[in-house]
Amino acid sequence: MDGTAGVGKTTLAVHWAHRVQHHFPDGTLFVNLRGYDPTTPATTDEVLPAFLHALGVPPENLPPSLHAQTGLYRSILAGRRVLIVLDNASSTDQVRQLLPGTAGCLVLITSRASLTGLVIGHSATRLTLDLLTPAEAHQLLHTLLGPARLAAEPEATATLIHYCARLPLALRLAAGHALAYSHTTLSELAAEMADARHRLDLLTDTDDPTLAVRAVFAWSYQRLTDNHARLFRRLGLHPGPEFSLAASAAIAGTELDRARRLLTSLTQAHLVQQTARDRYRFHDLLRAYASELADTEDHPDDQTRLHQVVLEWYAHHAKAALQVASPAHSSWYPPLEIPTSAYPEVVFTDPAEAWNWVRAEWDNLVAAARRATERNPVELALLLWTAVSWFSLYRARFGEARELLQLCGMLARRIGDRITECTVLQMTGEHLAHLGRWDEALDVYWDALALARELGDPWREACSLLDLGSWCNKQGRHADALGHLWEALPLCPGAQHGRLEGVIECQISAALAGLGDFEQALPHAERGVMLRRHAGDNIGEAWSLEQLARACQGLGRHQQAIAVCEQALSNTERFFLLGRAGVLDTLGVSLGHTGDTTRAIACWREALAIYEDFEDYRAADLHERLRMLDPGGHGPG
Repeated sequence: MDGTAGVGKTTLAVHWAHRVQHHFPDGTLFVNLRGYDPTTPATTDEVLPAFLHALGVPPENLPPSLHAQTGLYRSILAGRRVLIVLDNASSTDQVRQLLPGTAGCLVLITSRASLTGLVIGHSATRLTLDLLTPAEAHQLLHTLLGPARLAAEPEATATLIHYCARLPLALRLAAGHALAYSHTTLSELAAEMADARHRLDLLTDTDDPTLAVRAVFAWSYQRLTDNHARLFRRLGLHPGPEFSLAASAAIAGTELDRARRLLTSLTQAHLVQQTARDRYRFHDLLRAYASELADTEDHPDDQTRLHQVVLEWYAHHAKAALQVASPAHSSWYPPLEIPTSAYPEVVFTDPAEAWNWVRAEWDNLVAAARRATERNPVELALLLWTAVSWFSLYRARFGEARELLQLCGMLARRIGDRITECTVLQMTGEHLAHLGRWDEALDVYWDALALARELGDPWREACSLLDLGSWCNKQGRHADALGHLWEALPLCPGAQHGRLEGVIECQISAALAGLGDFEQALPHAERGVMLRRHAGDNIGEAWSLEQLARACQGLGRHQQAIAVCEQALSNTERFFLLGRAGVLDTLGVSLGHTGDTTRAIACWREALAIYEDFEDYRAADLHERLRMLDPGGHGPG
């Protein structure tokens, strides 16, 4: 049985041994091999005599040589049923001569190492003990503190479980602290543990060093070689809890193969956990411990350099991902012009690869952007914020988008980048509109237009006029929308490789359709599709196809509209979920008109689930239409 320090291996082994002892009538042998204790690990020539004595061999009959003792030990065990518990082993060599030579006995070994040699050479079965689930952690605190105390402070209980990383040892220490200081509430205890370093202090405050979190981590760390210890410390500087092989190699300053070997060793020592192919993580307490070691054992200049390496690595790839995901924006945002480099470099060959990388690295990107705000150069932070803000909108991560955009605007103002400041205003308005905060969005759009005109930038002026036109369309003010959009059209040729013109054409089509002029709406939608496709606007092409389908619907061409929607749905990687919901919504309309009610309801239910998940303003209208079409339905489920 293996697992990280403090995960409860010994406790579980002893508990299990008591439960199954009746299956081993010839007795139980137990030894703490001290493999990760601060004292010297137990040796075979120390353990074997004690085991032989327990098996009835008098001291005067003990063979002098270790080889002879091993032979006698295995001879005595032959034909017997004995349970042998070898606790806290550090290596295969430490336990090899303590194994019986024949079947009948059972050996249970606990270790912080994987002991792969036992699996390969002795057909051992490995059981890796993981952290507790949230429910199991809650149950442990329930047992230790009682139901009344947990019921009185459920939020604080959940916070304590999070701060203890669901590690049994940490949970027991936190509970012990709560019991020792009965006038301290769980909320107060959680507040004390909010700072990661102080958390380790509190979880180390015990009179038994074998039960102190920092100490048990230290015993594992001290067994590492210099190279493994260095990488472990450096990973504590990583901005997020999960890290890729490539990011680890960047932190280690080495090639991928060597980084993989180092990570494999750290994984086998249960100091990091492998979560997927080429992805790893710490639990939060080990992460705090690694960061603490970096502060105490590494030179401040080395830490500064490594922070810069990590932040530039993420900035470089965020920029590259945005440029591949949306080539039309590659020259639109000034921060994307900031030169960056990264080793090792991840290459994105198509938009799907770029989006997949962003999804996998999202928490790290946000964490890196936040950390970059505290460091120099500001331009690197602005690059990270710009890319992450763009992805937050197109991934519909609206809960994070406002903070990201506010900080991005602050950084732009700090260095006097007024073009980026204008762009942030435009993106903020889009964020507010998605949330249905129409008046706030309109104010921000007018501010962006004023700044674009002050800058004398016709492309950004066209973009702001487009935003105002889109806002009016969503409000049903289609004539006002056309006024803004016709004004924007002559200002935008060449912007975003033709994408901006394509977006304006789509909004013109939407305004004309809103006024009932579907004959004119159709060619504008077709031109919008063509322009966005040529610009490589993978996300926007689906939206343009949706508008084309709406124009076809207005002309009564529902089979054509269905075909256009299905074309838009054919590759869901090309647009984010809200885009998919819009296409499904439109598809459901035409399916209903053609009599395919069953499929229409299915499309609308899927669309409604997405709208509600993202708190989109269109959810209420679609819910009502679905209720009218399917009175006996039960919502999106």
